[in-house]
Amino acid sequence: MKGLSCNSNILSEFPVEQAIDLLAGYGYDAIDICMEIAPPFVPVPVPHMSPDDDTTKRDRVSKRLQQAGIAIAALNAHTNLCARDPQERQINTNFVTGCLQLAADLGAPTVVTGAGGKNAYGYEQWYFDWAVDSLEQLLPVADRLGINLAIESGSPPGCLTYNIETTRRLLSVTGMESLRVLFDPAHYHIRGDNAVEAFQSLQDRIVHVHAKDATGNPENIVFPPLGQGEIDFDRLFGAMGSAGYGGYIAMEYEAFAWDFPKEPQQVLPQEKAFLDELVTAHWR
Repeated sequence: MKGLSCNSNILSEFPVEQAIDLLAGYGYDAIDICMEIAPPFVPVPVPHMSPDDDTTKRDRVSKRLQQAGIAIAALNAHTNLCARDPQERQINTNFVTGCLQLAADLGAPTVVTGAGGKNAYGYEQWYFDWAVDSLEQLLPVADRLGINLAIESGSPPGCLTYNIETTRRLLSVTGMESLRVLFDPAHYHIRGDNAVEAFQSLQDRIVHVHAKDATGNPENIVFPPLGQGEIDFDRLFGAMGSAGYGGYIAMEYEAFAWDFPKEPQQVLPQEKAFLDELVTAHWR
C-alpha cells in the first residue's frame, strides 16, 4: 500500500497550495485533487484545479507538492460520460481528456471519473453505448500518456454503473481492457453488495480506493464519518491487505452534506487515526 491520501473537496475553502500544506501537516502521504464542478451534494466544493489551468499554476502546484513532500494520488474528475445530449456528452468527454493531460503534467498516476447517469428518458442500452463511445475516445489518450483512467461506480438512482454486476458489465466490453476501477465501498454497500465481495470481485482492475463509510439505501443515502456507518472496515482492509493491494487509500469525507462536522482541524486527524490503525493491522 502506497500510503494515505485525501480527497481535497473537504478543503475547498482553501487554495490548492494551502490544501497541500494542510494535508502534509497532518501526515497524509498524498492528495486527491478535486476537479468536479457539479457533485451530487451540498455545499458544492470549489474545484481546486481545472484542465484550463495554465503552465504557471501547474508548475506552482508541482513545486508546492515537492516542498511539502507529498504526492498526487489522483485527480477526481467526475462528469457524465453518457449524457443524453451529444453536445453535452462531448464537452464532458473533452473535460476528462484535459484532466488526463493535466495528470501527466503533474505526475499524477490516476484520473477518476464515472460512467455517468441516465439524465433523460431513453433506453438504458443507449446510455451504456454512449458511455462506451466516450471511453473509446478517452482510453487511447490515457494509454498514450501512461495514466490510469479509473471508473467509480455510484449509488444514487440513475447511475449507469452502481454495483458489482453493472461494473463488471462495463469492464467486460471489448476495448475496455485498460479501463481501471476506483473502488469506493460505500457505493457498493448502499446498492446491497457486500464490500469485501465487491473488492474481491474487482480487485484485478482496482488501482485506487476511497475510504468512505455508508448507511441507508439508494433513496436514503448517508455517508457518515468513518466508523459511524455499517461497513466492516476491519474485514475489508484485511481482504485488501491479503490481496496485496498496492495503491493509495484516499479518505473521502462527504459527511458534511449530512451536517456532520466539516472543520479540517477536526476531520483530518480523526479520519486519519481511524485509517492508520487499520493500515497498521493489515499492512505493517
